[in-house]
Amino acid sequence: MSTAAYNAWLALYTGVGVMVALCSVLAVAKTIYDLHVGILALELRDWKGRALALPRLWLRWQINYLSGTPVILLTGILFADYLGVATLLDV
Repeated sequence: MSTAAYNAWLALYTGVGVMVALCSVLAVAKTIYDLHVGILALELRDWKGRALALPRLWLRWQINYLSGTPVILLTGILFADYLGVATLLDV
């Protein structure tokens, strides 16, 4: 693998990694907002509600996180196109 291809792949993975980290943080913030506003109501009065609180939080976070997936994919594809497929494939 040439140095140009290595640097292109490194830039692509770094860019997508930063976007994934940003999406994770924003999903946590949105989940906290959902709890605060009451969109996500956790029932903590009985044992069943307490047992299901963590799975419900996890599911809400997953929904919020996966809503950012199309943006991450599109950005990754456009950035790979900008870098050049020939550079990435070392042709």
